[in-house]
Amino acid sequence: MNERFYHIPTDYWFPIHFVRARYKNNIENVLLYMAHECCKIEPCSCEEYSSKYFDAIRAFPGNIDKSAKTLNNWRTEIPALFGFYIEDKDKNITRTSEMAKFLDENQDLTQFLKFFLFTFQFPGGHLKPNDNVDLIKRYIRFKPSKLIIKVLMSGNRLLSETGDENKEMNISAEEATYCIFNDTRVTSGLVRCETIAKTILSNRKDELKYYHQDDSHIMSNTGDPKSKGDVTRYAGDILDIMVLAGLLTKDKYNYYSLNSDERSTLEIFANDTTSFGGYNSFYHQREIRNEEISAIEPQWFAYVSESMDKDLFKTEISSIFHQEDKITVVWDNQVKELLSNGNKTTKDIGNIGEAIVCGHEKMRLKISGFDDLIAMVKIVDSPSFRPGYDIESREGDGTRAIRYVEVKTTISRKKINQFGFHMSPHEWDVADTSREHYCVYRLMLSTEDKILYILRNPVGLYKSDKINASPRQGMEITFNINDFKREELLQWKD
Repeated sequence: MNERFYHIPTDYWFPIHFVRARYKNNIENVLLYMAHECCKIEPCSCEEYSSKYFDAIRAFPGNIDKSAKTLNNWRTEIPALFGFYIEDKDKNITRTSEMAKFLDENQDLTQFLKFFLFTFQFPGGHLKPNDNVDLIKRYIRFKPSKLIIKVLMSGNRLLSETGDENKEMNISAEEATYCIFNDTRVTSGLVRCETIAKTILSNRKDELKYYHQDDSHIMSNTGDPKSKGDVTRYAGDILDIMVLAGLLTKDKYNYYSLNSDERSTLEIFANDTTSFGGYNSFYHQREIRNEEISAIEPQWFAYVSESMDKDLFKTEISSIFHQEDKITVVWDNQVKELLSNGNKTTKDIGNIGEAIVCGHEKMRLKISGFDDLIAMVKIVDSPSFRPGYDIESREGDGTRAIRYVEVKTTISRKKINQFGFHMSPHEWDVADTSREHYCVYRLMLSTEDKILYILRNPVGLYKSDKINASPRQGMEITFNINDFKREELLQWKD
């Protein structure tokens, strides 16, 4: 039996592409690290910023022996996709962007990736001017995440109408490439999402294949066919980032489905009517100069930065942990109440970290035989009272001495290997005053692990060269985990 293939007419074939993150398999650690490093660089000349930025890339674990070409790829890719710094070449000054500051301050990688996907569109400032010109000439206006979500929603409705309500619509990178990304009828908005879903389901029923190495559309400049991986990688990258952002799930067969735990966020994406309008006037021009498009780029990054609302897309802590983990991870009564109320989204990542560490501290004192001190452990930080730490605990050393605990929490779907954090000027001053009784609890929560390090007397550690601290509206702290013991995260039990 001859194989049959899905075909996009030549007039409508136009592959969507963008700068790819070559660190894709480690994207969360890279983004957290680079945002933190960028925030340590004060505004300076473009040349000086570039040099410091390059040094930070080289210092990332595993990069010290990488080629200059690889490091330069990083230097190009991170600002192009994520806009961590803004260059003003007319004034010869570069400054760290609000996007980098947002990630570094909020420490919610899942939320950050939602924002990235929410604003990511074609055309956009992440592309070279001539690439945007090509998109505009083909009338392409395309927000990948929104369209993918709407196609999957439409597919679910179609399956329900045909009596397959127990089946869930999914999509592969191949299907997304050929039925969405590479067809200008779709990327220019001429085809309804329901039609796209019907096409995918019909192609499956008819057993149509997609990648065909003799297809003239996929030939390289040398006349050789591109591999299937090369053809589908751009759609695949977006789908994988949507998984990291919690919007989709991915099964063992590499099919992607909507994450039912994120219904409210999925609806926000699906009903989104916002877009960057800086390119709109060019769609009716016969001649478009690259210089005109290039001048729009600062507006693009301003639009992306202004879209970042710290209270939007807050990560639901319950969605970070596997179902079987939820009871064993969320211990303290305060956390249980938070997760059982009508709004499972935490007001702040810090709240959940403080509550977990509060439970840890109570259990630490109980195990040590200081039951009489347990009631003294309390969260003290509040919007109206900033003592310079989050929790008052007790040392549990035979005295009733107070342990001042500052909790620094990061949450992510993948294990985090970057441990830096920021201390405000007030926190640093209180740490300096309290010395041995001031502890920073560095807490990292993910689906893969729950990690805790305790840094006692951070000012003293800095003065003895056991941690690094760089001034930036307080102190940017980095430390080598080999110099510190990983602590067991204790579960509070009555």
